[in-house]
Amino acid sequence: MKKILTATLIMLIFSAFNVKAQPADSIDIYLLTCEPGNAIYSVYGHTAIRVSVRGTKTDVVYNWGVFDFEAPHFAYRFAKGKLDYLLDECSYKRFLEEYFYEDRSVWSQKINLTSEEKIRLIELINENLKPENIKYRYNFFYDNCATRVRDIIENSLTKPVIYYDAETQKSFRKLINEFQSKMPWVDFGADFLLGLPADKKATFRDEMFLPFYLMDNMSGANVLHNGIKEPLLGQARIVLDMRSDELKSPRPWMPAAIVWLVFVFVTLVTFVFGIPVLGRISDWLFLTLFSLLSVILFFTTFFSDHQALHYNIMAIAFNLLIPAVTINVFMGKKRRKLCRITCLISFLSIPVALIAGQAIHPVAIPMILILLVRLFKHCEFGKEDTEMKNKKSVAKSTVS
Repeated sequence: MKKILTATLIMLIFSAFNVKAQPADSIDIYLLTCEPGNAIYSVYGHTAIRVSVRGTKTDVVYNWGVFDFEAPHFAYRFAKGKLDYLLDECSYKRFLEEYFYEDRSVWSQKINLTSEEKIRLIELINENLKPENIKYRYNFFYDNCATRVRDIIENSLTKPVIYYDAETQKSFRKLINEFQSKMPWVDFGADFLLGLPADKKATFRDEMFLPFYLMDNMSGANVLHNGIKEPLLGQARIVLDMRSDELKSPRPWMPAAIVWLVFVFVTLVTFVFGIPVLGRISDWLFLTLFSLLSVILFFTTFFSDHQALHYNIMAIAFNLLIPAVTINVFMGKKRRKLCRITCLISFLSIPVALIAGQAIHPVAIPMILILLVRLFKHCEFGKEDTEMKNKKSVAKSTVS
């Protein structure tokens, strides 16, 4: 209700005067771009629209990036791709206070709109604030807080935006890696779950799902007003400067280094040390972990509505035969054929990924090798020949 009242108040300002009169000219609309934060949901930055009416206390920020952590079945709905995001509004002062608290800088750029376009933009926001429209189904690459702002700006203009787009060589995966690198384990987790759609080359327009790419691409765009080409956005001005000269060292190599060391240890345990208890511990730890990953990947690949998670080659590496192998190993049963089939399928994931064009995160490679080492151990190649010779020896001894 508060959101609707705020928007209605702004509309009343318009309705009290002629559209071409002073009130429309006294409205300033800005694109706000916020620095990435340290939380998982804020690592890519944020985008919002500010509407300020000079000579009044109306100074409101609208953003399409609000969700409710306390919503029922939040984790499941997020994984399933059925999480709804909301359009929210707050005062500009409160908005800056929130980002001050989160230690994140904010940039502001005035949007070059005519009086008619300003009114149209407000109408679109007001339409979005209606109860039936205030929620939308979030799609990370194609429908998020940044793309919603881009679309509402474009739809408010009387003429199409003129972008000077340059062909990009970056995939969606590479674009988000630029922002995830400061959180190496999050970077691995997100990359691990993304499938082939994330390796699609992003167009100039596609890039704008990321707030800073939206800011950069719109900063170089023009719009036609009365036949005159003008910049769409004014110069970027930092309105909240929380930047620090302190060097941050995320150590992106750390996860890969740790997992490679684990791989070396597991290899030594499997083929060199010959200590059965260490082998059993390795099975309990890693086969359980990989079984859990196989279930997660099966769910995200085949049942999630997140299109970016589909066709994930990692679901071949960590396939659903692994839980079956794990159960048999824990029960002390030898299933050589099952282990060999599972090992072959997991091994094939690497050439399949190379052929299909899916990038493999550096951490995933030693993980796959750890799995292959333990599976290879349970394949027991050559054991049939040894067992057959033993049986023949026993048979000869019995005959003699």
